[in-house]
Amino acid sequence: MAGPADLARQLLELAAADELAARTLSDAAGISDAIVGFHAQQSVEKALKAVLASHEIEFPFTHDQTA
Repeated sequence: MAGPADLARQLLELAAADELAARTLSDAAGISDAIVGFHAQQSVEKALKAVLASHEIEFPFTHDQTA
């Protein structure tokens, strides 16, 4: 089983991927602000969960992003 540091690292990697998607899509023609905003929100949420995980604060997994 992954420890808190491993989980935090995984979540930060996922957050970085969502950030990259938001940045990339923000320059693409025909992509709505809602789609860009979704990826930005997901990035922030995963980064915040990484902080919680690194401090060993439990939080609910509504979707298993690390599987």
